[in-house]
Amino acid sequence: MRCFSRLSETGLRVSNSLFFFEFPGIEKFEEAVVTPNSRSLPYYEARATRFDGSEVSYQMWDDLPIIRISDDSEESLFSMNGEHWTIRAVRLNAFTDDVDTLTEVNEYNLFFRGIQKTLKADILFFESTLTDEAFILISETPYHVRGELSIKQNRQIRTSSPVVFKNGGYPVVIGACKKGECEALCRNYLRHANNAKNLITMSNTWGDCNGDSRVCEEFIYKEIETAKEIGVDIVQIDDGWQVGNTLYPIPRDEIGCRIFDDPCWDLNTERFPNGIMPLSKFAEKQGIKIGMWFAPSSHNGFALLERDKAVMKKAYFEYGARFFKLDMYRAKSKEETDKVLELIKYIYSLGDDVSVQMDVTRNDRLNYLCGREYGTVFVENRYTKTANSFPHRVLRNLWDICRYVPSNRFQFELVNPDLYKDSYYEGDPLAPSLYDMDYLFSTVMLSNPLFWFELQHLSKARKDELKKIMPVFCEHRERLANADVMPIGEKPDGTSLTGFLVTIGNKAEYILAFREFTERDEMEIKLKEMPGKVELLCSNADVRTEANEGALKISFSKPRAYAFLKLS
Repeated sequence: MRCFSRLSETGLRVSNSLFFFEFPGIEKFEEAVVTPNSRSLPYYEARATRFDGSEVSYQMWDDLPIIRISDDSEESLFSMNGEHWTIRAVRLNAFTDDVDTLTEVNEYNLFFRGIQKTLKADILFFESTLTDEAFILISETPYHVRGELSIKQNRQIRTSSPVVFKNGGYPVVIGACKKGECEALCRNYLRHANNAKNLITMSNTWGDCNGDSRVCEEFIYKEIETAKEIGVDIVQIDDGWQVGNTLYPIPRDEIGCRIFDDPCWDLNTERFPNGIMPLSKFAEKQGIKIGMWFAPSSHNGFALLERDKAVMKKAYFEYGARFFKLDMYRAKSKEETDKVLELIKYIYSLGDDVSVQMDVTRNDRLNYLCGREYGTVFVENRYTKTANSFPHRVLRNLWDICRYVPSNRFQFELVNPDLYKDSYYEGDPLAPSLYDMDYLFSTVMLSNPLFWFELQHLSKARKDELKKIMPVFCEHRERLANADVMPIGEKPDGTSLTGFLVTIGNKAEYILAFREFTERDEMEIKLKEMPGKVELLCSNADVRTEANEGALKISFSKPRAYAFLKLS
């Protein structure tokens, strides 16, 4: 690696060929190249001891102008020269059972080389209005903490404004770039921290709202058979595989944490008389893997952590499960958050073929940035039964959040649109039943698509619609997995012209475009470099493209249409 550190009288200088930072008060340090047991790319680390005896580590990749500090103990992170700066504060909202606006962005200006209040945010962008200079700051915190930025006014200092950031002792990331490149650098860092080799498709039956009532050996065999027919990679067994039933009243402690006693996580042998391993072996023959749902016990500060590790070990070795959805826990302190991270690290130690899905739908959990090197994020519960599932809202949430966090980090869902049609207002033009199944898939195909329904009950007509897009997705998903995905067009609202631009190695390679329910039939996309060829890979409409100087025009023959295009 082209990263190195040097200790002098002024402090420890940590640098690569693109970027350097100097940290005062360091007594000694040691270097290492770390190959983590997660999805992170290998990185350089300087592990330092301060004169006061405290320890801190600094991490870098050799191709990023980024440094990650293991905690928030630095008194001043950097300084902004001059008065003329704007600051964009980004908040990433979880607890998605109650929230359907995943990002909030506010802009502030320096005033007397400071800001008038403490800003709370997860990601901050600092851009000079007079030069190309810009900085980014990322706070890797769980739900119960939000980073606090302060820039102290000092009218006697006329040259710079020191930036102070506190976030409860969690890691802080600093980067430098040119103005206009902050979001791209943020996404690039998070792709290094969680480097996806491929996009995966997964089914989970919970979305049909039958709970655990149908989960049993025969039912899962049918799910595997249908997954093979459709082309789904993983069948995840949700709540119901265990003896305990989480739908019925469960004792809770004084802060609301569920108390799962020891027998709760024993296998339900009435439902699975032959165990789950035969299912896993059957699935393997079909080219499919098995996933399982699990709720770690957060009662009494995760006192049963070792028990929960044993449950995961048994699921891996005796049930053949490889994908684990972690749900229902609450982590309300750094100590409890560290326990959750310990469990996740343990799961990853079981084998190099495991992954976790971190549910952010309720309570105090890790959420989007804490533990960012592990697996994927299960973003939302949306159901046709309660009429809170709309294709444009799913598309909007992915469109919004992928501006800051790579789309490959998430699982977004598609539902069975033919269920519970009567739940929607009569004549609602945005109801799921009015959309083609391949359109629904296209709205989430740049994430890790989650089939949020019982596969075996999907109609033949809907399966045939999926057959238009699934082979195309499978052909290109490895290229899409670690590409830079950027939202383009209008914000999805059900009546927009919208989409995504997919860039690989600074070259635009794909466009995924949508004509929502609107009479407008043409969208125009500005491109830095015009492609020599535009190939329509898949669509549910007749699509025409026209490349003019600096822009690509896409025309759709009908509303509720998508177009997946390859640029070359």
